[in-house]
Amino acid sequence: MAVNNPEDHKASPVLIAGAIRDESIESEPGDSKTAALVSTGKIVILKNVFDRAAMTDFRRAVTGWCKSTPPYPHGVAPSTTPTRNYHRVDDGRIASSLPHVFHQVCFNNLEALDGEVGQQARSIVGMMRNFQNRVAGTKFDFSPTGLRVKVLRYPNGGGYLAEHMHPLEPQRIGLILSLSRVGHDFVSGGTTFQTPFGFVDTNEDHDIGDVIVFRYDLAHGVKAVDPEKEIDWKSESGKWTVLLELRETHGQSSAKM
Repeated sequence: MAVNNPEDHKASPVLIAGAIRDESIESEPGDSKTAALVSTGKIVILKNVFDRAAMTDFRRAVTGWCKSTPPYPHGVAPSTTPTRNYHRVDDGRIASSLPHVFHQVCFNNLEALDGEVGQQARSIVGMMRNFQNRVAGTKFDFSPTGLRVKVLRYPNGGGYLAEHMHPLEPQRIGLILSLSRVGHDFVSGGTTFQTPFGFVDTNEDHDIGDVIVFRYDLAHGVKAVDPEKEIDWKSESGKWTVLLELRETHGQSSAKM
């Protein structure tokens, strides 16, 4: 008996010229269009939202912060220190309910971030948070009971995230900002989605400074990044993304079976 391949029926993401810009703006003309498309299960990519050079600078600032900050120890649950900013390499050798290989940076307390990395993070994710609230009709802040920030580097050589799902409520939408250049920092390993319109692979369309917007209950994951290469955890190359997530929603996430 033949097994259906979800990639046999493919759909393309909807590409929209940049939005989000000024965090003081109450609403943008494209917000309602984006909300309507995402509610049906369409994957929307907002193009050239953030300046490419600024994204490269932010990535380097995060890299510098990681080099000067001791990694969070494995075997200790980050939930025990909910206001701590931390980073950790997860190389796949420790079992997880959502299998993955990436270097994760979690900013639980933006105000405690000093210097360049703090200024850049607060500016970038502040705009993302306000866009999230406008499009989803939410009122989230950055706090232990609200949103936190994840910066993820999927290294060349097989960084990935298993396909998984989140509850729709209360977050409603997900945002994924790219900090990496397609064809330069990595070649293959796009974020993928199972949608009502077919399988969507964003690899060719989600470039540095672009933001993916998706309905939060759609199954999604990250394909292995440049699996033919060797992993170098000290390198800055690979696929970099910035996410906003609620702890309660993340805690209810589940791998797609």
